[in-house]
Amino acid sequence: MVPTTPAITPHVAGGLTVLFTIIYIAPFYLSPTLRSNSIANRNTPSVIQARIRAVVWSCVTSVVITVCVLSFKGHVAPREVLHLLGVYPVSIIDTAKSFLLVAILFAGPLFERAVVEGEWRSWGAVTVKETVYDDLIGWRNLVVGPVSEELVFRSLAISLFILAQTSARRITFTSPLIFGVAHVHHLHETINSSRRPGASYLSTALTPSVILPGLIRSVFQFFYTSLFGFIAAFIYLRTSSLIACVLAHSFCNWMGLPRFWGRVGQEVGEEILDQSHNADGNVADALQAGTDDQQLSIIWTIAYYIILFSGAIAFWKLRWSLTHSDSALTEF
Repeated sequence: MVPTTPAITPHVAGGLTVLFTIIYIAPFYLSPTLRSNSIANRNTPSVIQARIRAVVWSCVTSVVITVCVLSFKGHVAPREVLHLLGVYPVSIIDTAKSFLLVAILFAGPLFERAVVEGEWRSWGAVTVKETVYDDLIGWRNLVVGPVSEELVFRSLAISLFILAQTSARRITFTSPLIFGVAHVHHLHETINSSRRPGASYLSTALTPSVILPGLIRSVFQFFYTSLFGFIAAFIYLRTSSLIACVLAHSFCNWMGLPRFWGRVGQEVGEEILDQSHNADGNVADALQAGTDDQQLSIIWTIAYYIILFSGAIAFWKLRWSLTHSDSALTEF
């Protein structure tokens, strides 16, 4: 078990987490093969492959440091080290409940993609293979990114904060901020990839058409990733399940940012309209009413926002029951 007297201070735990963040991100800019520029950006296959290799080694380095601190500084037994790192024991039930909680939060976007846009027909093994296994961007976004980021920012960071005997609430609301800040580096990538041949970095950074959208995206991404970090940290502390956080992260990356404004079906919706033409009775007339240039009826949008906010309320009410676990790392 974790010793009664803190083996390290919260400041040391935070400092090590910042160190892991630097180890994770620095190679993206120190190595020419990993760096974004006006010719090759972060979505270029060669850059993705090089970054994946770098991330693997960064994670290995951070894991070794953490295990050494837990074992030699904290005198934590091997079995408890695995527990703190969220890799043992593995509870399928806890993982399933945590995933259900996140899916409830995304009930609105799921409704839009599955029902309004009709994507549920294409969900299957073939689609998974095409969007993940055969697609480097998908492999990065849905596998490598979630696994590596949850390992570093949840498994390693939180285990160190637990060793420092930091309170659960402080861990939940402070450690994700480092996770959010870690994504701000994309502003640098935006500037670097926008540089024209011969232009300096400073002149590009001072160009309003480059810096303003980049700043807006970075600030928004900080808040969004920090918000997810709060949820993931809560799940991790309540279940000690790294796989639950990885699945939640991958699911959120796949779903993308939920729609908080506008009408559903603005880009896709022809399939729903065709179905309403073939339906019987007043329901088809109601769904078809008010359409213009194949724009869906407002009824679909109303249904989406009702489901969206109902999902958020249900998430809040079920957050304790669906994350209850005998493997919890701490009590709130």
